[in-house]
Amino acid sequence: MKRLALLGCLLTTLAVPAHAATPPTLQFLHVGAVAGTAGLPQVVDESGRSVVLRGVNVNGLVDYWTKGLTPPYPTGPQAYADGRCPADSAVTTAVPLCESDLDQIAGLGFDVIRLPVSWSLLEPTPGHLDPVPVARIAQVVDWARARGVRVVIDLHQDAWSKYVFAPAGTVCPPGSSAADGGDGAPEWAPVHLTPACAPGGTRELEPPVQEAAQRFWSDLPAPDGVGLQEHYTAVVTSLARRFAGEPAVAGYELMNEPQPGYAPLVMDGTELMAFHAKVVDAVVAAVPHFRQLFFVEPAGTRNVTGARTFVAPWSTYSSYPNVVYAPHVYTGVFTADSTVLQGQAGQLQSSDSDYAAAVGDARALGLPLWVGEFGNDPSDDTRLLAPHYAHQDALAVGGALWIWKEHGRWGALATAERVRRISTAYPLATAGVLDSFTSDPFRGTVLVRGRGPADRRAATIIVLPAPFTGRPVVTGGSFEVRRVNGIRLVLIDARGGTWQMRVG
Repeated sequence: MKRLALLGCLLTTLAVPAHAATPPTLQFLHVGAVAGTAGLPQVVDESGRSVVLRGVNVNGLVDYWTKGLTPPYPTGPQAYADGRCPADSAVTTAVPLCESDLDQIAGLGFDVIRLPVSWSLLEPTPGHLDPVPVARIAQVVDWARARGVRVVIDLHQDAWSKYVFAPAGTVCPPGSSAADGGDGAPEWAPVHLTPACAPGGTRELEPPVQEAAQRFWSDLPAPDGVGLQEHYTAVVTSLARRFAGEPAVAGYELMNEPQPGYAPLVMDGTELMAFHAKVVDAVVAAVPHFRQLFFVEPAGTRNVTGARTFVAPWSTYSSYPNVVYAPHVYTGVFTADSTVLQGQAGQLQSSDSDYAAAVGDARALGLPLWVGEFGNDPSDDTRLLAPHYAHQDALAVGGALWIWKEHGRWGALATAERVRRISTAYPLATAGVLDSFTSDPFRGTVLVRGRGPADRRAATIIVLPAPFTGRPVVTGGSFEVRRVNGIRLVLIDARGGTWQMRVG
């Protein structure tokens, strides 16, 4: 009962009116020089500051499979206007995304949301971009901007499409089972001949999923004779054209956990990177003065291996520089060792090796690193979730927790302990060089050291959410504290020298 009462108090505290104070003005982001504790290229704002994007995934806009094949929630903005929120539905794990969610997200100190959207809604018929779900995306972007939160628009897919599923009465071979659909491609895209029977219950291993994915990587024609990749590229281009002038949109993730076809071992360096470059170059050519970020993932098989994938730099594929490497890190959850141990305590693979592999791939690609998804069951937070934030602090990289709210067990607000753990302090924007950063939300302590440039154009900003109640002590520069969205921001002016900030 005490835990529930504490959680209720925390959530009440987080529901802070968005206009309690004005958040910092959002600037466009780009890729800058190699710097920071990880020795990687940095995501940089227009003031030259390295920016850490720390936040959460919100999946209320995803067109998940349902028995009636209808979207779980209204797809247009009107149902969510003026603070309205549609009734929750348990037909999928998703929870509706409403404006009050952005108040809570900002109140936790997050500065970004990863926003999965669905190709099936955006292009329901070949060549027709539906303006209704685009207006819904714009509504969420408006909510985020008002609170100083950025958005990564993620073209999402799981098991390729909600239209790849086993109809009632499907008989599957031994060792496999009839499967429901996932999300992603529209009905006209995933043509397949084999039944949706999932080996061991794993949808991603279904023959029709692999078949549909390979049709895409081979760029076979859609029913209108135009290549599948050309259709997909046109959707991304339309989104980029709509939001190119919006600094609240950090950028576009080109495909969630890309599904291998028939060549999973060589897909990343051949089919996948060629596709990423194709989309990037098409958008840059079609949208005048485009300058936002693209986020590129490795194949979804990385969730299982946690291993190095890339050897060639991104410049091998495209000359566009504003690209971020965005793997998912699920050590001990989806990695092969978790299957071997059958849920027993402990793990064979460490998050140390998983993050080292992610850094190694980012370095080989010559790109910044951003962990687009990480997460686990709350019962494993001490063992699995705590190391994620420790690694991200040490590397000064951002990431987005999976997931904000859901009908399963993984929600960000699942327990009072999790709410405190994810309310992390972090260097939102660093003018100059960040030498080290550590924080502990359970002790309320922060220690950060850096070096500021003499020609400082903007302040370093450290985020101090609710658990960090102590008075900031800064040496080597002046500072001020502002309260925005119910949390404290420490703005530091280092005046061209070394500086340190300590809390607790």
